[in-house]
Amino acid sequence: MNKQMTLAERLSALRAEKSMGIRELGRAVGVTGMHISNLEKGKSAPSAELVLKLAAALDADADELLYLADQVAPEVVEVIQSNHQAIPNFLRSAKDLTPEQWAMLQKQVDKMTKES
Repeated sequence: MNKQMTLAERLSALRAEKSMGIRELGRAVGVTGMHISNLEKGKSAPSAELVLKLAAALDADADELLYLADQVAPEVVEVIQSNHQAIPNFLRSAKDLTPEQWAMLQKQVDKMTKES
């Protein structure tokens, strides 16, 4: 199994797949080409907001890029902060769920949110 890519490697690969130049990506997300270059070299770390812009510009999975950047989406932070006792308790309870159980839980949550 291959080791997981770093954010720097993933950004570089995604940009190459889109045949997009460093400056072009920088313009698309509102930063300099030098900043993009530094991100791809692992010399700087993006904010969660920048990661979301990069994901949109590169047609990439925002959650994957946020994970690789050790960032959490702002809306997730808001949920955690507004449920500051329930969320940690829930995560401690759910920490040993199998991937299949997580999928079942996600289906249940989707069903519950559609009913609201």
